[in-house]
Amino acid sequence: MAEIAKAARVSRQAVYLHFADRADLLVALVRYADEKRGLASELRKIVEAPTGVAAMREMVALQARMNPGIWALARALDAVRRGDEAAERSWRDRLMHRLEGCRAMIDRVQREGTLRPGLDAESAADLLWTLTSLRMWEDLVLERGWTAERYQQRMTDLILTALAGPAHE
Repeated sequence: MAEIAKAARVSRQAVYLHFADRADLLVALVRYADEKRGLASELRKIVEAPTGVAAMREMVALQARMNPGIWALARALDAVRRGDEAAERSWRDRLMHRLEGCRAMIDRVQREGTLRPGLDAESAADLLWTLTSLRMWEDLVLERGWTAERYQQRMTDLILTALAGPAHE
């Protein structure tokens, strides 16, 4: 926090007046980055999708478009989180927020009768959360060289095949 205060040319006390600790500062930084990227309007596309299946399609499309812009910040946070309690809390905050969104989508898919038969909502939400993780995107796009278009198409196909029943088509 002292280094941040020095770089911002303010006192360390001034930083603590705005942020309780590093975790609070990191969450604020990520939220600021989200705001600058227009994440709220992008998330509305998911929430306002006509069906739960369409919402899952929108989620994958959002990731294909926006993950390149958040990857560096997420990677930096991930690199320090295991040895830094504040960073770990920030990381967990983001993961739990995304999991809540996945649960809401799966609840909608279940209410609409398009959840794959035999699959419970909790497992489906966990699978959606994992399949749409930044790590999965990183492995496929950055490590394996997939284009954004290929990522979007293949992940959408995989998610719908795994989570939605035949009524989704």
